[in-house]
Amino acid sequence: MKYNANNDYSPEKHAEFINWLTQSTLEALKVAEGDSTKLRAAIEHYIRIASSANLELEEIENILGVNEPCIMDLAELSETDEEIVIDAFEQLIAL
Repeated sequence: MKYNANNDYSPEKHAEFINWLTQSTLEALKVAEGDSTKLRAAIEHYIRIASSANLELEEIENILGVNEPCIMDLAELSETDEEIVIDAFEQLIAL
């Protein structure tokens, strides 16, 4: 889904994009469950899409693991997989 936060100020479009991004990331995490390489790739894809939509880093982080419901809660990953996702996120945003 195409979206650019710098050009589209519609709250409805923003919410639609966030919902789409959340659902697509959830699907990718479910498929990747138990596979650290695929989990990292799913988070890398999430960050790439969110960044290309010009979402602020704080919002990207909140959608993944702070806001309720967040992707991490909805994914219902094992504790080990959650640690992999968090580590991958922290490493990728530090680049």
